[in-house]
Amino acid sequence: KKSRRHHQTMQSHHFPRDKLYSQNISKIIHNHGLNGVISLLARRLARLVIKTAKTLTSKVVIRAASATAGLFVLQALYVLVKTPRLSPPDKSGVNFPREGLSVSLQNEDRCRIEKGSADSAGKGSKTKWREFRLVLIGDSPVEGIGNSHHSVALSGRTAEAFAKLVCRSGREHDDRRDEADENALKGKQYDSVRYWSYGKSGLTARGVNREMVPLLHRVVDDVVSSSNGDTAAENCFEKPIHAIVLLCGVNNVLDPRPTTFYRDVHSLIHSIKHHPKFGSIDKDTPLLILGLPDFTKLPFLPSWPMGWILGF
Repeated sequence: KKSRRHHQTMQSHHFPRDKLYSQNISKIIHNHGLNGVISLLARRLARLVIKTAKTLTSKVVIRAASATAGLFVLQALYVLVKTPRLSPPDKSGVNFPREGLSVSLQNEDRCRIEKGSADSAGKGSKTKWREFRLVLIGDSPVEGIGNSHHSVALSGRTAEAFAKLVCRSGREHDDRRDEADENALKGKQYDSVRYWSYGKSGLTARGVNREMVPLLHRVVDDVVSSSNGDTAAENCFEKPIHAIVLLCGVNNVLDPRPTTFYRDVHSLIHSIKHHPKFGSIDKDTPLLILGLPDFTKLPFLPSWPMGWILGF
């Protein structure tokens, strides 16, 4: 208040501005010395630099954002026009064979894929035929978009990878004389991997929950019903499903609300683990959730800015 009154008094006496400034400098020198003057000038210079930087930064940011948005729109139109529409294999999605596809390990490097039930797969075998049951649900990669057969798609390759981990090959059924071989075969308890692949292009997490999860529950119903009175299925029946693979989220990238995606995925996981008839699916059944890909590495998307923005 004193400073304001002093300033008003100076203005009322019509002191020149340069004289007033010189009087302030003289007062600062008298009270604080030369260091006070240097500190005052440094503060004023810093304010001027910050104000100028804010102005320039805001202009640069606005122009850069406008240019990036325009480039993003052009890239989106280019992707919509140039990206080919690939078709899935025969009998994919909801039309996937209800009995599933079976993968057995012939040797360490080669797998054999066949259709049929556990009963037909175990014919002629002296030992109990044990199957590892795998279900994949999700969007276009699970459907097999761009592949001619399920054996070369994500589902078939995943089943082959499981077969190499948990299945015994034909040679391993006979060669169990060495203790080292027996130790190596401890984790290989199954004779084949039977898998089901339920996916549909364009599904979000909510769409997978609505359209694909009922097909997973139908597999559980079929396995449980086949175990009643079916000797071959009963011999290998430990739990309905041994592993579940979930792939979703790519089609949710355009949703600006991450909390919505979180709620949809949480609801999807709950629906997978809780069967409407049998209650909770075995808690030991692993649910493998594939992470989202790096959008900057996708061949049909420009890496910047479109790939970077979608993957942010």
